[in-house]
Amino acid sequence: MKLIDKEYLDKLDSNCYVWYACYGSNINFKRFMYYINGDENEKYSTNKGCTDKSLPIEERKYIFNRPIYFAGKSKRWGGGMAFLDYEHAGKSYGKIYKLKLSQFKEILQQEQSNRLYDAILLIDYIDKIPVLTFTAKYKLKNLANPSDKYIKVIEDGLIDLYDNLDKKEIEEYLKSSIDDNCEK
Repeated sequence: MKLIDKEYLDKLDSNCYVWYACYGSNINFKRFMYYINGDENEKYSTNKGCTDKSLPIEERKYIFNRPIYFAGKSKRWGGGMAFLDYEHAGKSYGKIYKLKLSQFKEILQQEQSNRLYDAILLIDYIDKIPVLTFTAKYKLKNLANPSDKYIKVIEDGLIDLYDNLDKKEIEEYLKSSIDDNCEK
């Protein structure tokens, strides 16, 4: 896992595929698609979405060997937002979407509107395709519990994806992530 910059992405063909790894509300496919298609009702996004409205060509479970934490204050959600703590070992449940690099760049641009997701990470390669995500470059100090609404969107995404986990295990995972947030 290493930090990369936009120049690294600019060297790649924008039509090549990448895996976008997510760990927060974008685990929920319906929520994620607002970044692709836009959101006319502005329920989840005020953005017009990606120029290329193509669906991801594949999606998979992905386990991060790093924990998540919640920080900042989302105007949309009313609480902390999920970030990947890439400097510490841990475990978090995630999802990867195989999509075009051009889409990843536009999703990144939409997420960076709050200026907190300022680090791009090259996590791994799967099938010789880079696995990319973004988070805060430095662990944020303003830890904040997420809203129930935000957690419900993440939980619903995890339930849809992780059929090997029951609802109680998912609830315990999220509660543990929130509790760890308070202890740090």
